[in-house]
Amino acid sequence: MKIAGAAPVFLAAACLISGGCDNKVAGKEPPPFRIVAKDAGFQAPVAIVAGIRHIIFENQGSEIHEAMFVRLAADMSPDDYVAAVQRGELFPKRTQDYSGPGLTSPGKTAEMWLKLDPGQYVLICWNSDHARTRPVHPFTVAETIVDNAVPKEDVVVKLVDFKFEIEGKFRAGQQVIRIETPGPSMHEVDFYRLHEGKTVDDLRRWRKDDGRGPAPADALGGALDSHDLKHVVWLRKNFSPGRYALHCEMPVAAGASAKSANLTHADVGMIREFVIEK
Repeated sequence: MKIAGAAPVFLAAACLISGGCDNKVAGKEPPPFRIVAKDAGFQAPVAIVAGIRHIIFENQGSEIHEAMFVRLAADMSPDDYVAAVQRGELFPKRTQDYSGPGLTSPGKTAEMWLKLDPGQYVLICWNSDHARTRPVHPFTVAETIVDNAVPKEDVVVKLVDFKFEIEGKFRAGQQVIRIETPGPSMHEVDFYRLHEGKTVDDLRRWRKDDGRGPAPADALGGALDSHDLKHVVWLRKNFSPGRYALHCEMPVAAGASAKSANLTHADVGMIREFVIEK
């Protein structure tokens, strides 16, 4: 059977077994790291090489999904992480969030570039109750580093406390967006295309209710949070004319648990509308 992404899988496995691969390898770029989200869980490779990875995230489920990359401590198993999440921890100790494709509506595809360091990881969806009811996807990032080339950005979005700063102009067509987090708090950004007649207030209320009921917007993917505020990611999106919104759903309380995460950055102003002209 031919497996998508087989080349980096075999290279990663060989390096892990032999311990003899150089840390930085020149040569042909690995193919994109493809993640398919279904309502029952993720389909994705089980091993890749480290470096800047080109991520393609496709939601084939019937609900909104996202894919957070979480790096585990060396002596921590995926089951340990899941147990912590089941206890209500949003940021289990000795783990690091590495960003990932944000909330994405059914039938939509999101594309990004992010840097992954060697280690053991899981993919997890934090939308609604999915973190507690849907399986994580464990995978290994090998010591070998092979970067995917990143396209030149057209727009820079900076995530600051508690607003979005935009350098450049969003326009119709394909654009590359560089996401930076000056902070000083951790942030994330989700892109939405508002439905006709709907407002950012409708969007905020809908997300406060975990996306229950009719959606006022399509979720187009974004960039999830990273513990490393210097962690830069890039998104590539194709915009059609319409009204859009940027939205940050991070909890305001540091070290928040599932019980204390009701107040979000969007509630304190981190939501912004923009318009794509014809």
